[in-house]
Amino acid sequence: MRVAVDLSPLVRSFPASIRRITRSILDRIEARGDVEIVGVAPPDRGLLGAWRQVGLPRAARKHGARVLHCFGSSFPLAAGIPTVQTVHECPWLHGSCENSGARHRLWAHLGRTRAARTCTPSEGVARDLRGLGHGERLRVVPWGVGGEFSPGRDDADRRLGEALAELPQTPFVLCPAAAGRPKKRVDRVVAGAAAVGLAVAVTGRGEVPAGARALGEVPEELLPALYRRAAAVAILSRSEGFALPVLEAAASGTPVVVSRGSVQAETAGTAGVEVDPDDPDDVARGLRLAQDRDPVRAAAGRARARELDWERSAARLVEVWEEIA
Repeated sequence: MRVAVDLSPLVRSFPASIRRITRSILDRIEARGDVEIVGVAPPDRGLLGAWRQVGLPRAARKHGARVLHCFGSSFPLAAGIPTVQTVHECPWLHGSCENSGARHRLWAHLGRTRAARTCTPSEGVARDLRGLGHGERLRVVPWGVGGEFSPGRDDADRRLGEALAELPQTPFVLCPAAAGRPKKRVDRVVAGAAAVGLAVAVTGRGEVPAGARALGEVPEELLPALYRRAAAVAILSRSEGFALPVLEAAASGTPVVVSRGSVQAETAGTAGVEVDPDDPDDVARGLRLAQDRDPVRAAAGRARARELDWERSAARLVEVWEEIA
């Protein structure tokens, strides 16, 4: 089976998590040897939306692809071959302004009837999409975690302090990819962490609340060491698509504190410490529990990471393609 894939996330400006998802899944699929991937990249310049409607499907057909896959919500409306879109989340349904613009909403709605399949990474987002009218074409393809995220230390652990000048020297809570993103509720983490004597470190671009340390963009090769160094990882947003850092932290042996009833709580399973993200006292309670390093919860985190690896993500996506090829 030959499948054309939109490589926009790898060559244009996309969130680091989307790049990691795209690269990780494609690497595993190509390693299988039973699917021929035809990567189609947009030109360096020009309107990405226009290319996706004309240039992408034209290239897919030229290469004889039987399926066209997009790792984002926008996709060719008239590709001439079955097309798959990916809807990572529906933040406007959860009171978040981030990525809630009219364009994203439009593509999420168009997928109901114009995409052969719509993939989403979690049951939580699938419930949102069903509420928007998505039906039998909807498929859940959970994301995964790589073997580099583990409790075992390596040379990156030694280099971490040298590479990140603002890294706290005392125990800290890590808020991954949260700088400049109000939906991550870093201010609630800061308030809760202060009550239990923990520092707060935040990665990503943008401003961070008073009381938190900005680490900036952290190189991917240092992320496993950063997770291992943290006393806990906290992700308190109401809207997430899957929350890769939850799984990466759990695989690294680091406790995770998540919003109660959220997608990230779904991803963490019994490994997560659930809190009310709007209550600093409850956040402090969760961080205190996380510091206890409960061996049962830690074992659950490692088991969850084994259950959700990139090989399984790749296998599930190939199954989706086989349905429509």
